[in-house]
Amino acid sequence: MAGTRGHFEKGVWVEEPIPGEEEKTAPEVNVQETLNAARKSVSRAVSDVKILGKTLFGTKNGRDHLEKEAAKAGEKMEKAINEAVEDARKRLKKTE
Repeated sequence: MAGTRGHFEKGVWVEEPIPGEEEKTAPEVNVQETLNAARKSVSRAVSDVKILGKTLFGTKNGRDHLEKEAAKAGEKMEKAINEAVEDARKRLKKTE
């Protein structure tokens, strides 16, 4: 409702343009063109994911990459667990 003002008339909002402000219209959009572009984009994304999957699981470099990332994730998890255990230990000592 930008660029408008209005009032209620018999329970219905009636918009009135604000003097001095021109009516702003959206540019024409070719809906079919937009749909086709979106379909093409989604199709490309799906294709890219399939290629990535084949690369990660079907090549030595891909499997090495996954192994390295899994090891990093494991180290982070181990660190978080150790920090939680240490925190629990400190809290127990405070209550003793």
